[in-house]
Amino acid sequence: MTMKRYLFSLLLLWSILLFSRLSSGQSFLEEGEPPENYQLQVFMEEDEAIAKVFDGCDQIESEVLTLTPEGLEYFKRFLKRPDIESTFEVFIGKKGPVTDRYAIITEEMGCFHPITWILSANTEGKVLDVAVMIYRESRGQEVSRKRFLKQFEGKSLKDPFSTNKDIIKITGATTSVQAVCRGVKKMLAFIHEFYINKNPDSASLAHRMSPDEVRAARTTHRQLFTTARVIEGVKAVIAAEADSERQFFSLATKAFNEIERIEWLFRKELQTMNKVAAKTAFACNEEVFAVMKRCYHYGVITEGGFDVTVAPLLEQWGIYRGKPKEVKADKLEAIIPAVSYKNIKALDDDRTISFAHKKTQIDLGPVIKGYAIDKALEIFRNSGVTNVCMNYGSMSRMFNAPSGKDAWKVGIPHPVREDTIVGALHLVNQGVAFLGDYSKYPAIQDKFSMHLVDPRTGRPSANENLAVIVGAPTAEEAGVAATVLFMKDTKEREKLATVFPGAEWLVVSDKPQNSLVFDGSPGMMKRFMRGEEKSFKYGRGAGCSFSP
Repeated sequence: MTMKRYLFSLLLLWSILLFSRLSSGQSFLEEGEPPENYQLQVFMEEDEAIAKVFDGCDQIESEVLTLTPEGLEYFKRFLKRPDIESTFEVFIGKKGPVTDRYAIITEEMGCFHPITWILSANTEGKVLDVAVMIYRESRGQEVSRKRFLKQFEGKSLKDPFSTNKDIIKITGATTSVQAVCRGVKKMLAFIHEFYINKNPDSASLAHRMSPDEVRAARTTHRQLFTTARVIEGVKAVIAAEADSERQFFSLATKAFNEIERIEWLFRKELQTMNKVAAKTAFACNEEVFAVMKRCYHYGVITEGGFDVTVAPLLEQWGIYRGKPKEVKADKLEAIIPAVSYKNIKALDDDRTISFAHKKTQIDLGPVIKGYAIDKALEIFRNSGVTNVCMNYGSMSRMFNAPSGKDAWKVGIPHPVREDTIVGALHLVNQGVAFLGDYSKYPAIQDKFSMHLVDPRTGRPSANENLAVIVGAPTAEEAGVAATVLFMKDTKEREKLATVFPGAEWLVVSDKPQNSLVFDGSPGMMKRFMRGEEKSFKYGRGAGCSFSP
């Protein structure tokens, strides 16, 4: 069997890709997980794996089963999992006319990436062999070793699979060990139900696909992949439908590299700009210059509501140090003249930036991350991959919805309870920004500060807003609009769409008895589904997790 056939098989077998972390309860990012977490390690291709587990058999047949809705619910209940694949291929090894063993190739989610592996069982439903075919992470690859996998030999569906009790766990690879345990039980359940139990009622649980149906499925299904990288201490997560694993991870690597390039470039340029631009014109990088000009424009259209020169106020109020303090009126009066987008002088001819006030300093806030997300997703769109969603800390952007869905679900973090979602927004083809009162949102990774002080008054916002979520055509625009909206009162919110065409918003505020109140634009409220959802598939532990 060729690698091409193997890839086609993957597209079929996992038309609904598993992310079984939902049932494991593990943190999305393991402690100590390095930023460069994706390392593709191919131990066996499909033909090698099949030959290994069917050694001694005269012939090998296969059939593809797709679970009926009844079968899908049955296995979810039996395995106590919210997600399993709906279609799988079973290989059958025979000695002469007698069936000798069965095997299934499957995937289970490790810490960040799926583990591809094969299991074979005899006609009594006991494990004969388990082998890892592809491992994709920088740590935990010890689960691919024979010494670890040998623990499963001889086990059946009746045996327990508790880690560190029935199965010895591996330090630093807890999530991967749990993934293998879940997968062994899942595959034994499939084999037992359809080939060993021989219960006539099993016919209602699955449909055996004809060769024509198999060919059609292999040509019409794209697979959903996901990966993550920690950048500047903040987790970036991408999920997309692609033709192959190789295509997806090549694009994801380019996208992550683009974000790292932008973060490095702007940090270097702004550090120098803030040092010298009040004294002399700073010759700016072309890309940074274009973003600075847009920020000036944002200041104009928001009448100073968004102002990247707010940095001196944030410093004076102690917000940068995380220790807010009172500021006397006379000190504010001395700082306010330095805080105005009008102090930014941009000359197109020589692409220079200068400041009109000696104390002016720049903080681009959510603009850099929003811009980075927009540029990263252009890489996917330019390659024809448009069913994609990306989260970078508390900002996201998505293009087309996943196949069979009408939108991506973006979770809204609970203001007090960590790892809890208070509701979900169903969004497509939008950038999304989440800005909050971080004293109530301790788990948010990238704590922007611009929205916490009104640059027009010089004082912190005094409204009841706990969080603001804004959807806009781009992630950059969403971040700008959310910054402005956080400081607005109810009467001014309706003006947002006139300043940012296509923008929609949702505000979370606090009321007595710790109750949460949700208010939003009509379009956003239609997309908002209230209710606590404890687990989303991607981006857990960051700002806004998401799911297909």
